[in-house]
Amino acid sequence: MTFLTSIIVFILGTAIGSFLSVVVHRTKKGKKGILLSRSICPSCKKKIKWKHLIPVFSWVFLQGKCSYCKKTISFHYLLLEILTGLIFVATFLNWNFIEVIPALTNPGILNYSMDWQIFQIFLFYIVTFSFLIAIFFYDLKYKEIPDRFSLPAIAIAIAGGIVFNIISPLTMLIGGLAVFVFFFLQFLISKGTWIGGGDLRMGALIGVLLGWEKGLLAVIISYFIGAILSIYLLATKRVGRKSTIPFGPFLVIGTIISLFYGQCILDWYLTTLLF
Repeated sequence: MTFLTSIIVFILGTAIGSFLSVVVHRTKKGKKGILLSRSICPSCKKKIKWKHLIPVFSWVFLQGKCSYCKKTISFHYLLLEILTGLIFVATFLNWNFIEVIPALTNPGILNYSMDWQIFQIFLFYIVTFSFLIAIFFYDLKYKEIPDRFSLPAIAIAIAGGIVFNIISPLTMLIGGLAVFVFFFLQFLISKGTWIGGGDLRMGALIGVLLGWEKGLLAVIISYFIGAILSIYLLATKRVGRKSTIPFGPFLVIGTIISLFYGQCILDWYLTTLLF
């Protein structure tokens, strides 16, 4: 049942990923009707048929090209769909809401039920991850983090943390302020050249979602991954010293790693430090 549910969750994730690609594009272009208007090819402006909107399969079937004008469809659309599906599956496996109940008369017969409390927490996290993925790709493409993504995500993180008792209000407050102030000081010192205003709101989101310990860990992981990738890009001359590399994607990666493995990393670090 867990395997079957994982497949269903993956399909759901790819569908949400496809929707997020539309949200990212139309948010940048300032277009209305994100939920209701038909998708069109950005090159030839023709409406895309429903059979060409099937997540993952349509991109592969069309070989990454528009069915009308044959213009290349960016690989990031496929990547966004697959990545969202995989994150949804990881979320399900971490908050598995399927309960296995052996039959009383015959323990070999298994019955299944749903833990609705865990299911609600699962929904909270996949909504949160959807915002994070949107931030990841928007900043990667356009080098900015729009408030229409980060501010609702902060509100959802606060509401979910309180309603599901995931994190205390005081911990959220301290975490949000700690990471926000950390970025704000950099913003002041560099006069906005190191990080932008969107990173400040992203910092608040990280702190509210994770608390100050895991939040700062997420920032450390982000800087570590960012430094390694930047060195690689400079060494291979894919970017120059004056090139701008968006920091939002690294923050999203650090946040997801810290959310799933933050406590294990902190426990390992404290154990290594003390012993």
